[in-house]
Amino acid sequence: MFNKSTLFAAMLAMAPFSANAHMIMASPVPYGHPNNSPLDASGSDYPCKAGPYTIVTMNDWKVGSTQKLFFTGTAVHGGGSCQVSVTKDKEPTKDSKFKVIYSIEGGCPANFPANYPEGGPNYDGYFPFTVPPELPNGQMTMAWTWMNKVGNREFYMNCAPITVSGGATDTKAFDALPDMVVANINVPAAGTCKTKETFDYTFANPGKYKTSTGFGPWMDPCSTGDKSTAPTPSGGGGAVNAGNPVPDAAPAAGSGSGAEPPVSGAPVAGVPAAPASSAVPVSSAAPVASAPAPNTTLRTIATVPKPPYPANNTSAPAPTGQLPTASAPAPVPTGAAPGGNGTPCPTNGAIICSLDGTQFGICNFGKALMMSVATGTKCVNGAIARRDALYSHRNMRTAI
Repeated sequence: MFNKSTLFAAMLAMAPFSANAHMIMASPVPYGHPNNSPLDASGSDYPCKAGPYTIVTMNDWKVGSTQKLFFTGTAVHGGGSCQVSVTKDKEPTKDSKFKVIYSIEGGCPANFPANYPEGGPNYDGYFPFTVPPELPNGQMTMAWTWMNKVGNREFYMNCAPITVSGGATDTKAFDALPDMVVANINVPAAGTCKTKETFDYTFANPGKYKTSTGFGPWMDPCSTGDKSTAPTPSGGGGAVNAGNPVPDAAPAAGSGSGAEPPVSGAPVAGVPAAPASSAVPVSSAAPVASAPAPNTTLRTIATVPKPPYPANNTSAPAPTGQLPTASAPAPVPTGAAPGGNGTPCPTNGAIICSLDGTQFGICNFGKALMMSVATGTKCVNGAIARRDALYSHRNMRTAI
């Protein structure tokens, strides 16, 4: 039976890109029965795949409650950047205004350098987030949008009905939220925004509630220039994961990032892949109406087993003891490079091979944690070899 490191090595060697198992939003429950394809480049099915807006399940959102952004599928396309947005329209049109309530810069929907094997289990990580107080009460529409890192230049969008309670009695704060970023499709909302393959994407105005943990290189899809440095790190660890073997540091594909709006206390040092039976309690608090809403950053607090992989590159030491109760957000320290034991290495995201080829590691801020390769594979010259074919990150991209 494979252990987690062996299974990851096998996936790395065997996972070509495929268009047959694109990611689709499973939670919040979307309208109708959407397909898992990206939006058409012509913009003909923008927004929300042009409906139909059939309500299968109404998603009840109470301000301050924790919601889960959960997916179905295996084609994670090396990650990328995502946003969660809301429009006041029950049946959105091309003229609808979507306002961002949560931005994920890099590592979304997964911390994985390629795709999971087609026909294998669905990726089951998720991003917890807190319903912010800026949302007004009533029925609206939420949207998950995704700009993939590897593969064709695409724009994914799934929408779901929501009913907000405990929120604002007017729309002043909601209207002040940033607009959703649209790219790669021919609609007025996209303007000239285009993505480039192998990049992690930043947002010029991600909003107060965000996480930034990708490896880069970075670019703003709506800017003419590429960013040479990463944005200010924020957020806790990777997406909370229920079973897939996803290490904290994936080569050149962005680090997994899932965070929820403001919490008291420091973020954990990273949320590694947890066994399916592991409980991962998450606690957070959104700004309350009686307290000023400071310009704070989303964080994830979770209790997890001893991590089998190196700590995430943007997080601080894990808290100990009881998780704090919900309260107004407190300042959170910026991320730091991981410490601990490991094999020295020069290049972030590079695969490091042992001399005999039986072990590999992924360079994470100067150190790599070595793991055994899968049976029938070998680590050679920074790549996993299987059946006389080397699957480096470059030829995995060209295998699309």
